[in-house]
Amino acid sequence: MKKFITCILIIAIFSAFVFYLGWTQFKIKPGQVGIVVSKTDGVLPDPVENGKSSWNWQFLLPTNAKLVTFTIEPYSGEKTVKGQLPSGQTYTAIFNNSDNFEYFFRFSISLTLTPENLLSLYKNNKITKQEDLQNYLSNAADTIAQLAARYYLEKLQTNPSFVIESVRREDLLRSIRLYEDCPEVDLMTFALKESKVPDYALYKNLQNKYFTNQTEIEQVEE
Repeated sequence: MKKFITCILIIAIFSAFVFYLGWTQFKIKPGQVGIVVSKTDGVLPDPVENGKSSWNWQFLLPTNAKLVTFTIEPYSGEKTVKGQLPSGQTYTAIFNNSDNFEYFFRFSISLTLTPENLLSLYKNNKITKQEDLQNYLSNAADTIAQLAARYYLEKLQTNPSFVIESVRREDLLRSIRLYEDCPEVDLMTFALKESKVPDYALYKNLQNKYFTNQTEIEQVEE
């Protein structure tokens, strides 16, 4: 009887040890997301989160698996896009114009991503460590700002009287197709804080004058 009880205890302890080795959720701190990478199966398809049951047999084989952890911290910051319309400085100098046709947009942007999208980024080798994740989110915010600025400028080009403050957030995001350039991120907040737009009507007027003058010069030279 004692031998039987001893065997049961040994089996129970061994089973508990095996269960502990594969129970990955306890290796994740609150706020972290883990990705299991093994020699036998590569990157496993499900992220590991604290508080969510997760058991992976791959950890039972010595040196077979590792757990790569990330902390998903939402990115919040301001992004600025500025520049000048093509040949704007030339037109300003030739026609002694006060407008240099520069533009300036300052955006407030907050974004994050889901554990599933974090896993997708890792599988596609876009991130390998925490610093990569923060850089990716910052670069995504840069892309969003660039797309929004381009949208405003294109609208002004076709309609110089266009008022950029009249654009609704939903219409802007639908037009810039964020899901194509940054499919992994979730945009939480987006706002245009400050802007300076060029006078497109004047720009087109000076542009036409410039090309007219160039044509006349070429005809004289011929």
